Amino acid sequence: MKVSTIRRVRNAAVGLVITGALALGTMPAQASERPIDITGYSVSSFTVADTNCRNVTIKASTKVKSDYEDAYAFIDVTKNGGVVSWVSLENRKISERAMICPGLYGLGAYKVGPADVSATSSYWDYDYDMMWSDYSDYTDRTSKTFYARGKAKSSVTAARRGSKVTLTAKAQVYAPDRYGYIKYNAKNAKFQVKSGTSWKTLKTVKLTKGTAKLTVTQSKKKTYRLSIPTASWAASTNSKSVSK
Repeated sequence: MKVSTIRRVRNAAVGLVITGALALGTMPAQASERPIDITGYSVSSFTVADTNCRNVTIKASTKVKSDYEDAYAFIDVTKNGGVVSWVSLENRKISERAMICPGLYGLGAYKVGPADVSATSSYWDYDYDMMWSDYSDYTDRTSKTFYARGKAKSSVTAARRGSKVTLTAKAQVYAPDRYGYIKYNAKNAKFQVKSGTSWKTLKTVKLTKGTAKLTVTQSKKKTYRLSIPTASWAASTNSKSVSK
């Protein structure tokens, strides 16, 4: 952060006053050690179906002490503990967006925070009848997790043989580092049958090599689908329904 000429002059003046106070064996009351605290972040997860980087909007909520004057902070955005981007906070507002590139750093969880804060506090000292300024540098450990997920797509086919119906499901997920869709070994995927206006789960399965099968005994024609929930690195998907 560039320090303005006014701040340089003020710093010099404060330094002279402090030197004089020390010579007299007195000091003014101390300012807050943390004039500003980041109390939370607001950031949205996103889904990708291409290799483009994303500009992600991050907002910060803050709480300030009565002697707060201004602050500047560098806020890290990390993936698996490594810094992949950052944003700056100036006087309680984040003025830019973080560039996140899942094609470089991967899908999954990203974290906003911690922040390196430089803050200024000012207060009136009645003993000296003057305004004092104090400066503090500290790390704010507030954090927020968000997710970059690949778009997922799924399908289900049905084949009948007598009273038995065999359902075959397939799923793919977009992998930006692979420049396209790959087989998705989804966990907790649900084969479902329509019951009235809702869906009833027949069985929960894990896909292998992007596919899974289920055979059910059902003499009547029914409507089926595959439903895959959201994962940390893949979006949810419901296949088109099929009747057999």
